[in-house]
Amino acid sequence: MSMRIHSEGIAAAAASPAAQAESPAKTGSSAQTGSGPNSVADRVDISSLSGNVAASVAALASQQAARVSQLAALYAKGEYSGDSLQLSRALVSQAISGGPVGEDG
Repeated sequence: MSMRIHSEGIAAAAASPAAQAESPAKTGSSAQTGSGPNSVADRVDISSLSGNVAASVAALASQQAARVSQLAALYAKGEYSGDSLQLSRALVSQAISGGPVGEDG
């Protein structure tokens, strides 16, 4: 996530109001405070990266929930048989690495 804080107004508070009016406008989400010719305007821009990350996390959680439901249905019907060799290797590997058992790694 990138965040830009534009504080030209702080330095420009000692300068003329015309200098504040000449500061370039940037694109993105922004909020400005201050009004009038002698006020100081601060602006914060936050990129859309954080929104994209949140959407990706939500999509992944949805996919995992769907997979768990699918496996639960197979297990309930007696059609699920896990690969015991793969499971035992994963458990030993996690134990050796010191990672928590039960998480993907």
